[in-house]
This record gives sequence, structure tokens and C-alpha cells, in this order.
Amino acid sequence: MLGIQVFLDGDGSMPDLTDRMDDVIHLTGSEISFHALKTGMTSRKSSVAIRVDLPDGKVVVAETSMRLFLEAAKLIGTAKSEFD
Repeated sequence: MLGIQVFLDGDGSMPDLTDRMDDVIHLTGSEISFHALKTGMTSRKSSVAIRVDLPDGKVVVAETSMRLFLEAAKLIGTAKSEFD
């Protein structure tokens, strides 16, 4: 299971990528899909799979617990007013 980090002040929060832009795939105009899985974890608890289709045809699937996903979404939601 993946952990989740939330950066509410995300501008400039990935300085490690500055000198690695050849290694970065920056998707725009694409979709990311979220898949709720009722018993996705080995513990049979709910999880969320996040799917990203890359331009070269490869697919990235990342999975985390439903609980962590919802906590991250709630945290981001509380900061939303700062972005409006």
C-alpha cells in the first residue's frame, strides 16, 4: 500500500525534479482515473487504485487505502478556500 503525502503549498514542492526534467513525464490534457475497490487490500479493506495512462502506452497503477485517500482529500478540501 502506498502512503500519501499532501503538500498544501505545492508550488516549488518538487525541487528534486529541477535537474531531472528529462526523467519527468508531465501529463496535461490527459485523464487520471480513480477506482474504488471494495476489498482491494490484503486485509479485505477498501482501497483506491489510481490509473495514469502514459503517452508511450504504458500504464501506471498506484493503490492506497480508502481511509488514507479520503483523509488526503479532506485535508486538501479544507485548504480549497485559499485557492479560490
